[in-house]
Amino acid sequence: MRTVRLRLLPSGAQERKLWRIADATARLWNELNYTRLMQFRMMGKIDFKGTEHEFYHRYKSVLGVNAGQVIRLNNSAWKSYFETLRLYRQGKLPKFMGKPSPPGFWKDRLLGRRKLVILVRNDRYYLEPTNGGEGYLLLKDWNLRIKYTGRIKWSGKQGTLVIKLEGNRWFAYVPITVGEKPARSNPRGYVKGVYDRVQINKPKGTNKAFIDVGLNNLFAVAFNHTDVAILIKGSTIKAEYYWWKRETKTYQAIRDWLRNRGFKTWRKYHAFHLHAKYKQHERLRHYYRTAIRFLAKTLHGMGVNEVFIGYPYMLNQNNSNEYNANIWWYVKIIKWLGEVLQEYGIRLNVVNEYGTSKQCSICNANHENGRIKRGLYVCPVTGIKINADLNAARNIAKRAGYETPIPRKILSYIVTSNGVKPLTPKEGVTVETPTVKNPTPQKGGKGVIRSRRTPGLR
Repeated sequence: MRTVRLRLLPSGAQERKLWRIADATARLWNELNYTRLMQFRMMGKIDFKGTEHEFYHRYKSVLGVNAGQVIRLNNSAWKSYFETLRLYRQGKLPKFMGKPSPPGFWKDRLLGRRKLVILVRNDRYYLEPTNGGEGYLLLKDWNLRIKYTGRIKWSGKQGTLVIKLEGNRWFAYVPITVGEKPARSNPRGYVKGVYDRVQINKPKGTNKAFIDVGLNNLFAVAFNHTDVAILIKGSTIKAEYYWWKRETKTYQAIRDWLRNRGFKTWRKYHAFHLHAKYKQHERLRHYYRTAIRFLAKTLHGMGVNEVFIGYPYMLNQNNSNEYNANIWWYVKIIKWLGEVLQEYGIRLNVVNEYGTSKQCSICNANHENGRIKRGLYVCPVTGIKINADLNAARNIAKRAGYETPIPRKILSYIVTSNGVKPLTPKEGVTVETPTVKNPTPQKGGKGVIRSRRTPGLR
């Protein structure tokens, strides 16, 4: 299963209609959820069939059969809540998880406005691609034909369409079961993309790679067949996060100051605050996805067919801070990396990395003071120095049953908004001082530019 994200470009009339449909969808969710919440508080149970029949026919005239998608999603949310509550009462949930809460409402708590989301059943829409990056989204129940931009990479059976308003922009999320044919009752429910299978390429060799995932060094990669190692820096990700954090805090402070003093303009700054949070999330997502795509392509070129990555088990629960809770998306990173590696036919294995930073990959002993400043690890026994993150990557290899040579050459890269750039020059290339051409000679001498003297000045 893969999801394609498309940017919608509705006209003025189409956008107003999308607003009405999304508002009705959120209103259905909120009213249904409130009714079931009251039933649960009064009786301890919910009449699923009764509430489903009541609200489906109440909103069928506006949403059509798509009202059933909203109701089924709410059914799933409540059943998940009941199952989690049962495990909580039996004491089977982890200690860090508190008492679960019922499903929430689709609204902004501060403004009280509904969140604009539209759910469309898989047989009530279809896509009409016109070229590689554009096309039209047709919504049957509302007679809408909306232009979209975005590359459709996968071909397969389409699922429930989700349309969201994010940062004052409309996006369509199309889930695709890659390679699966549509049902006979819905022959047009098939998305035509570039690839009809997830694995696009085959591995070029049988080499193994071992990755320590972090934040200062987003990826530290060691190999079992070469003494070359790879470091992908994550300093730009931290810089991006803190820049947008400052923006959000500034807008939030102005908003609260105006709101506490009764100025109505606080709503404008609340909109700025929400947009800054959205941009922060999108920028970080772009950086992470860029680094993952580059790493997967590099590993494929080096003949890797299997990757072992360290997973920081229970890190948020045992040692949570701003770095690993907000900036460092290690769970999503590992998930996204596995999906991209699958395109190259490379298997991803997750290894518990606990203790790999303290253990010495040279002498296999645990040195409490082995890791010193600036990410350097020094073995007190042998005196050999090694990058601390590469030391952890070599220990991950040992836990997987492999031996790796001590890295002699490190290829360093940094993630930018325009791709991943090398920090180390290529072999045979030296850093030269740029030459500046002399300006065009003017009157007064060869290669000399003389300015007219201002009267009264010497």
